[in-house]
Amino acid sequence: MISRTCRFRAGPGQLPNRAAPTSETPHGDFLLPSLCAMAILHYLEFIIGRLLYLFRGHDSGQIINCLAFKELPEANMTLESPEAGPSGSKLPLHCTCKAKDGRGCLPELRWTAPNSGEDVEEYVLLCEDLDPPIPFTIITHGLFWAIPASTTKAEAADTQPDEHAKISRLTVAGWRFVPNLRGTPYTGAGAPLGHGKHRYVFTVIALNESLKFKDPEKASKKDIKRAMTGKVIGWGQWTGVFEKPWPN
Repeated sequence: MISRTCRFRAGPGQLPNRAAPTSETPHGDFLLPSLCAMAILHYLEFIIGRLLYLFRGHDSGQIINCLAFKELPEANMTLESPEAGPSGSKLPLHCTCKAKDGRGCLPELRWTAPNSGEDVEEYVLLCEDLDPPIPFTIITHGLFWAIPASTTKAEAADTQPDEHAKISRLTVAGWRFVPNLRGTPYTGAGAPLGHGKHRYVFTVIALNESLKFKDPEKASKKDIKRAMTGKVIGWGQWTGVFEKPWPN
């Protein structure tokens, strides 16, 4: 049986990929073939997501397992998200790909300074998806550094790029950032349809020395991990969860 949602008639002089109202749809209540194609794409995404379901749990690749954390294997800072709830809570929809802009934003985060006996010079803040359907892969949704020591919270507005961000890699808050796969400072959770729940781990890192690079606007995540070695005096994590719902 052909579903009525994918059925259309072409009138004289019309291209076959254009839908026109018929006697069965007197009020023009019909769907264009493009919507049928979109539905097919959703089903394909779902099927692929299910097939790749077991590819997840790449925890060993998160930043806290790099050499810079060798001397501090346990968290000694508290990181919270007042708007989302305790660690392990669902991310608000406006922080995901289901946001109105289709990208999402950073959830509100707050943290406490570490009890390390050393002064904090700057913070690093990042978000990592530990469950992408790609073997041995972590997806970084946002990585910010050169965050002033006086800062103890982060909001979506802080992560917006400044007007020269493509060159400077600076946010409006004056933080440095490493572009994500979209080339932006931050992008919200976007687990593939059918792949189940993804964990988005936010990590704040306290450093006793500022990171310095010859070309800071070109610094990569790998560069930052290497440069943090010997400087980490504190870190904490908060995890948000997101499972992509079936489109309406």
